[in-house]
Amino acid sequence: MNHTQLEQSYETQVYAGVLGKVIGVYLGRPFEGWSKERIEEKWGLIDHYVHEDQGVPLVVSDDDISGTLTFVRALEDSGLYADTPEDFFGKTWLNYLIENKTILWWGGMGHSTEHTAYLRLKAGIPSPKSGSMELNGKTVAEQIGAQIFIDGFGLVCPGQPALAAKLASRAARVSHDGEAVNAAIVVAAMEAAAFEEKNMEKLLDIGVSFIPQDSVVAKLHHDVRTWCKEDGDWRKTYDCIRQFYGYDTYGGNCHVIPNHALMVMAWSYAPDDFHKALSIVNTSGWDTDCNSANVGCLMALIVGLEGICRTYDFRTPFADRIILPTADGTNAVTDCLTEARRIARIGRKIMGWQEKNGDDETSSSHHWFDFNAPGAVQGFMAEATARGAKVEQLPARGSLAFHYSIPIGGVVRISAPMLPPKTKSGYHVVGTGKLYPGMHAKVTLGDCTSTVSTPTVALFMRVGSDAETKLIYSKKMPLATGMQLEMTVPELDAIPVASLGIEINGAGRCEGIITLQCIDLQENVPFHYKVSAIRLHELSFAGWITDYDFARGAFSEDREKLLYLGKNQGKGYAYTGNRYWKDQSIEAPLCVHLADQAGLICRFQGLQRYISLTRRGNLLVLALQYYGETILAEVPCSWPLGEIHTLKLFCQGDVVSGFFDGEKILEATCTLLKDGAAGLVFENGLLGFLGVEVSGTCSVF
Repeated sequence: MNHTQLEQSYETQVYAGVLGKVIGVYLGRPFEGWSKERIEEKWGLIDHYVHEDQGVPLVVSDDDISGTLTFVRALEDSGLYADTPEDFFGKTWLNYLIENKTILWWGGMGHSTEHTAYLRLKAGIPSPKSGSMELNGKTVAEQIGAQIFIDGFGLVCPGQPALAAKLASRAARVSHDGEAVNAAIVVAAMEAAAFEEKNMEKLLDIGVSFIPQDSVVAKLHHDVRTWCKEDGDWRKTYDCIRQFYGYDTYGGNCHVIPNHALMVMAWSYAPDDFHKALSIVNTSGWDTDCNSANVGCLMALIVGLEGICRTYDFRTPFADRIILPTADGTNAVTDCLTEARRIARIGRKIMGWQEKNGDDETSSSHHWFDFNAPGAVQGFMAEATARGAKVEQLPARGSLAFHYSIPIGGVVRISAPMLPPKTKSGYHVVGTGKLYPGMHAKVTLGDCTSTVSTPTVALFMRVGSDAETKLIYSKKMPLATGMQLEMTVPELDAIPVASLGIEINGAGRCEGIITLQCIDLQENVPFHYKVSAIRLHELSFAGWITDYDFARGAFSEDREKLLYLGKNQGKGYAYTGNRYWKDQSIEAPLCVHLADQAGLICRFQGLQRYISLTRRGNLLVLALQYYGETILAEVPCSWPLGEIHTLKLFCQGDVVSGFFDGEKILEATCTLLKDGAAGLVFENGLLGFLGVEVSGTCSVF
């Protein structure tokens, strides 16, 4: 493949890789940790999704997905891309991880390798020392986590396996060392090479060439590939792996060596068959979702989008949907194409390629949803009541087709989530919504057909975060080709928008096809969000991300209905909004009961990236948190504990202003942060508030 061909196919190949990763997780997640014998006794061969057999949802939050799609953001967040220094990879963890809540399995010091590394980082030990054997011991340092988080670093280095190996090593050493890093390097290098090289034997040779040849990972590659050629039966090879590289030999919570060996086996027996490779690695057991995810990512790069569903429809059941909980709640619900474009944007920077429409999120020609990749439905799915309805992407038209059939007086709907669901399986889920009062959505329809009678069509939003949701609608109109449906989010008394969709209503029996060309959010539209503290508590902070140790109502001496949030050690937070929020103002009546600092935050992009206005003793301080704190301005302020005063933090362009009881008393310039969420911060203590009011303008790009 020449340079031009690689550049032209890049985004499509990244999309395939992300799909393969996610499919692998969803396929292997329901029986993670099972033995091969138990799996075969129940299902024989894992050649289809089995979540329904286990009574769990298909789309779940999972560290394999969340870590992969989050940790690669270090390259963009640093602004240095391929030259991102080692310690910044650890800083990225501290920005996006909320302890005990996001991304990781929080198993504790010495039990969970990742939690151990996080505690090192939190204590001020930078990466790569945070993941070193020197601190954490050989067994802990060589568990599986580095490998499972690494695919993104292969995907941003198309055709550059040496660079992928370098970046993978830096990312892996945040939490791991030794053979765990070797395994991660092999996976990333193979994936980078797979953008051009599709021969599995050559890819395996490439991957292992970047690690010490006397390492255990290199030796297992030689052994497993030899056994595969001699055995001709993956079950025989599995027995050899269990004997020489099994959990009895490589212990701890979940060692990388046994699981990496299963991956090499699956790739060797199914070098060009996505379905077969996933069947082998999942039926083999052990850490099934992790192994399946790595195998799936590489296999999807080899077979391409067209080869993923060649013998089984992996894609339709989950409609590209991803749950991605991080401290930045913007993409808590997202989809494979959106995340692939985010990765591709980083990769194009690394490769020195020009940004491309559909990849560059700053491009005015890019739509919020454009359905412009083969098979990409971007989270849109027919709702359960729409019997016989089908949603598909039309590659030739770059649009989404909704096939419907409605009985007399019937209704069918398609929708995509705007707020992370409350799942009963998977990792902890946090996130903020995508749509807030004042934001304006517009759907452009393409060709539409109907037979027998013409239905009406409307845009709808489902509001609420649990089973007690309700629908609100745009104007209902007769279906017509080329029409546009528009809707502004109304005031909702702080109830979040859970999903966005289209409803078709038939007065008589009708059937046909609706095509969606694109969905947009109007740019630079003012939004306004206001809620009382008591109302927020009633809603259990739905649509907010919170990190506090306890909450309570007003004290006996309080004359107002305050809600107090407390953090025993360190900083606590409560915030809402997303990276669509640009210029913004947040205002709140606050009562500091006891805290080292307490106040407001805005342009929040994670725990290490935000602007704050806080009371700190007898000072009011305007500060920038950007991987360390910079005081922008400060002024003496008389604010005794227990008194209610109103703070306002206002950001417009590069100018940041602080107000105390309606009077502007601080102003500074900040060029580093342009957008983000808004809310409250409180450190080592208790902050009371009566409510929060946020306003400003929003823009997706």
